[in-house]
Amino acid sequence: MRTKNFLQHLILGALLLTTGKVVGQSTVLGNAGIATDFLGWDNTGTNNFPLMVRHDLNQPIEWYTDAIQRVTLSPTLTGQSVNSYTGLNLSGFLGIGPFSNSLVDKPQAMLHLDGGGNQDSGWRPWMKQGTYITYLSDQAYLGLKAEAGDRNHLTLAWSDNGLFGEPDGPDQLRFIFTRNNVGTTLAAGVDGLEAGRFTPATSCNEVFFGLGHWQGAGLDPVERLDILDRTIRLRNFMTTPPIGSGTDYESTTLENVLVVDPVDGRVHWRTLSVWGGDCDWENNGFDDIVTAHLPSAPTGCPDATNMVGIGMIDPQAKLDVLKTYDNGFGTEIGIRSQMSFVSATKVAVDAINVDEASENFGVRSAVDGAERNWGMVSLTGTGAQGGSVVSGFFHADGEYITQDPIGVWGVAVNDMSGGPGWAGWFDGYGYLSLGPWVTSDAGLKQNIEPLDGCLDVVQQLAPKSYEFAVQDHPEMNLPAGYQAGVLAQDLQQVLPHLVREAHRPEVTDSAGNVISASADLLTVNYEGIIPYLIGAIQELKTANDAQQAQISALQQDLASCCAAHGSTDQRSMSPGAGAGEALRTDLFIVPNPVADHTQLRYTVATPGRTRLEVSDVGGKRLEVLEEAVREAGAYTHDWTTTDIAPGTYHVTLFLNDSFVVKKAVKVGR
Repeated sequence: MRTKNFLQHLILGALLLTTGKVVGQSTVLGNAGIATDFLGWDNTGTNNFPLMVRHDLNQPIEWYTDAIQRVTLSPTLTGQSVNSYTGLNLSGFLGIGPFSNSLVDKPQAMLHLDGGGNQDSGWRPWMKQGTYITYLSDQAYLGLKAEAGDRNHLTLAWSDNGLFGEPDGPDQLRFIFTRNNVGTTLAAGVDGLEAGRFTPATSCNEVFFGLGHWQGAGLDPVERLDILDRTIRLRNFMTTPPIGSGTDYESTTLENVLVVDPVDGRVHWRTLSVWGGDCDWENNGFDDIVTAHLPSAPTGCPDATNMVGIGMIDPQAKLDVLKTYDNGFGTEIGIRSQMSFVSATKVAVDAINVDEASENFGVRSAVDGAERNWGMVSLTGTGAQGGSVVSGFFHADGEYITQDPIGVWGVAVNDMSGGPGWAGWFDGYGYLSLGPWVTSDAGLKQNIEPLDGCLDVVQQLAPKSYEFAVQDHPEMNLPAGYQAGVLAQDLQQVLPHLVREAHRPEVTDSAGNVISASADLLTVNYEGIIPYLIGAIQELKTANDAQQAQISALQQDLASCCAAHGSTDQRSMSPGAGAGEALRTDLFIVPNPVADHTQLRYTVATPGRTRLEVSDVGGKRLEVLEEAVREAGAYTHDWTTTDIAPGTYHVTLFLNDSFVVKKAVKVGR
């Protein structure tokens, strides 16, 4: 009910006094105000007054629930002080919140939202024409910022307590998008999807703006514009902009360009004339691009002492190329030179290194780390009709040096089989106009001993005639037609150190296609057989000399014997044999040469004691095969020779004081 007139107020006041109630006391229910206080309305149709809450004694109007102040409407407040600013007019400001702190005890803007603020250090006098928020030690403002004249700018401001910021840095201004909290998207999470943030520097003299979900990355922007991910897209690159699109930003005169540091992603600018004119890359006047060639260059520009790196930032050579990107092809290439024009002589790569030095290399190759490593590969096509094909040509000129020039020097080390490896491998004929030379210097050898038993070894060798299966192995360029030699498997049984296993690697072309498959082979060192052949010849000569000496001695004995007994029969050594006797003392070896078994057949002309002996070519007795007393007649003895090595032996038949000698040759199986 709206009070009608002053008299009614007086009557109501008197009634309240008589009941002992104090007019205006807020804790007394049903208080009625004085003439300038209003709480009521009139909708009878005659006055039609709106709902009105009015207090004309310059007191705030406050709203409470649960005995807690929720809303405050300030009265006329002039000459006020906030955050060291004085003479302020804070009249008629509406505040929502407790305003329970001594620093934040009244609304400080047209709409002030307080969540228990205890600081006003971020407040400024221009923060009255809008919404001001205080919460604990921080503040924010959204409203107009009045400047000179009629310039009132819509402003979003945020504040931080203290003069030098917090230990973790000043508070940020963030832009966050949220949606229904169902699902796994960032926007559905409790923190939402952060679109960007403003982060003041700890100096409080600059602010950095970052685009991206920085909260998820755990980072803060550190530049004026810091893009967490993705990139910048510019769409207007047309020479003539569409109608209504604005200015065409293409320029043919501006000198500055943007460059990016790949280490931290920062964008810098650089003068184009310094970059592309007289500095990094130059035009030599013939439209050739050159760099790092001048004896000296302006500061910051490469000169003759600088390097050029492709794929790296620390080149160690004049041109240093590093490729780390895999194109996914069968073969990855670091440097490729391809010549396609027609000329008398074309050189894809020309390496010239002629100035005097302690050592010069034309081309040096170092490869490692792969399943198969090829230090140098040369693939030559068929060429023009009637031309020639040379895959590798090496010319060593020793005119001005004292040591022997070397055309090709091959070294292979650390073979897993224990040998020195293959310093050279050739599928095809090898031509050496001056013949092969190998080292045999005594100073390089140790444990030197005479080579014995060579004849026995040679007798075990089994040379063969054969033809290579050229049609089955075309990639190896095997010789066609009649061949003679030894089989590696046979030689391995007699001289295993002259046979070696070899692995022929798989060969592929430049595209990775297999030209020839790998193969495991047995190889033979024919040169190693030569010492055994020489030794066998020497042993045969020694044996022959000894045999001739023994024969001479036997002939002398026979001559003496025959002279003493008047006999001229040299085949029989029986002292009692006469010229007319049909039976003679003699010895036969059947069969001879001997394998594992043979038979000794002998005749005795007169009765007596007999003995069969075996001796070597030097006359050393090895074995007595038989001793007996025989009557005149014919006899046999089976001789097993498995216990003796192949070679030449002497079998002697003794009869009393006479003897007959025959030679037996033992051969291998």
